[in-house]
Amino acid sequence: MQKTDPWHYPRTELAAQIIGLFDSGLSSSFIFFAPRRMGKTEFLRKDIQPIAEEKGWNVFYFSFLDASDKPSIKFKRALEEFIKHRGVMSKVKNAVKKVAKVAAGVGKVKAELEFSKENPAEQLDVKELLGILSKSKKTLLLMDEVQALASSKKNDIFIASFRTALDMYKDNLKVIFTGSSQAGLRKMFSEAKAPFFHFGQNLSFPELNKEFTDHLSTVFKKISSKDINKENLWEIFLEMNKVPLLARSLVERMALNPNLSLDEAKHELITEVFGNREFEEKWKALSEIEQLLLLKIANKNEHIFSLETRNQLALTLNQAEIPAHTLQAAIKKLIRKGIIGKAADRTGYFIDDPNFKNWLMQKVSEDVA
Repeated sequence: MQKTDPWHYPRTELAAQIIGLFDSGLSSSFIFFAPRRMGKTEFLRKDIQPIAEEKGWNVFYFSFLDASDKPSIKFKRALEEFIKHRGVMSKVKNAVKKVAKVAAGVGKVKAELEFSKENPAEQLDVKELLGILSKSKKTLLLMDEVQALASSKKNDIFIASFRTALDMYKDNLKVIFTGSSQAGLRKMFSEAKAPFFHFGQNLSFPELNKEFTDHLSTVFKKISSKDINKENLWEIFLEMNKVPLLARSLVERMALNPNLSLDEAKHELITEVFGNREFEEKWKALSEIEQLLLLKIANKNEHIFSLETRNQLALTLNQAEIPAHTLQAAIKKLIRKGIIGKAADRTGYFIDDPNFKNWLMQKVSEDVA
């Protein structure tokens, strides 16, 4: 059982609505998008999971971001362990015995049977494992940062098998996908050739309102016996683009250092965020033309390939001219790197990570200053 987190702001109503839709049979899957640090994982683990388990569901959580190097292998291993600890291993063994009998008719009898006894689950693919799980009782799959699967064609067979299983067993297998990359999720769910095309309802993850920051203020009061101005905290939350992790980090920082004011804590936190080495390294790894294009996109320039834009870039780079195909090649590289995506209406591009976009804008303002 998970320990109670006093800072957690429960979204019980939203979680109950989702589980209710699964229970009623009206829905079998949801896809939630939000940038990283917006509270998706916390919502899955601390709101959705407890409600589903109270209703007697199996709940299996897996983060594809944590398994980006070998997602299919790590997913299957985690699923095998989950099945073992849910008392349905006997069904796995029975299924493998059938496989072994078939193998016995072909040859290699003894070796096949011995291997089956020692490693029953390893004989089955993801589709078969999910089929066994679906026969025990209703199961909810919480699939976090699923866009990581779209990063390599090596995952295509696994994705196809996974999709087939979810279609076959949707009466007892429900799934929530989350992702922090609009471009990655589009590859998975929205494009005509996407493996999960029109698989479930694609929703934006709801932003938190002032009740969230008021909750943080209340918890801070209980812990420190001090007050935080709720209106000021809400304003700072808005300045931070409503990123829950930043607001929580801000208040936790004050709880650990009672002499720190709200403005001082804000300054320290912003300095850390915009001093993020990950963003700095990502920026330095780009070519000069890629950097300039990113700044254009961050400033919502929708005429990337226009003569005016190309002339501006040529002047900046001290070149006679920049042909359109040069910019097109740079844009394709940025898309492949997962840094930008193409807008759904095909009119322009967007920076996939809003936090990186904010870092870029801050960098520009510092350079100008």
